[in-house]
Amino acid sequence: MSAAPPEEAGPYAGGCLCGQVRWRATAAPINVRLCHCRNCQRATGGPFFARAVFLAGDIERTGETTRWPTSPRVDRLSCARCGTPVFAHPKDPPARLGVALATLDDPAALTPQMHIWVSRKLPWVRIDDGLPQHPEGA
Repeated sequence: MSAAPPEEAGPYAGGCLCGQVRWRATAAPINVRLCHCRNCQRATGGPFFARAVFLAGDIERTGETTRWPTSPRVDRLSCARCGTPVFAHPKDPPARLGVALATLDDPAALTPQMHIWVSRKLPWVRIDDGLPQHPEGA
């Protein structure tokens, strides 16, 4: 797990569409990636999941969420009121939490570092941003 560039050290804050769920990260993310796997596509309703992963101890969250497993490794959490997909919670150590980049108060505050699971990328998605691409996980 590579750390985000130093200029992206935080803090960061965000929340769901209705504002009931809020989060705040006090440190830099472990990584910022665009995941094209089928689970992320289905869980977000989009062609990929743009997310930042933080160590669990570096993030605070409030509000009621729903939780469901999308694989043996990952639970997803959405706002219990408006349904916004906000978090991905990997179950393997170290304890960490993925946050949807679009939920940031400033959604341009973090820049993706790479694409993962491009072997599952939808055929109409064109990647021409120059970022590294990995057929599966990085």
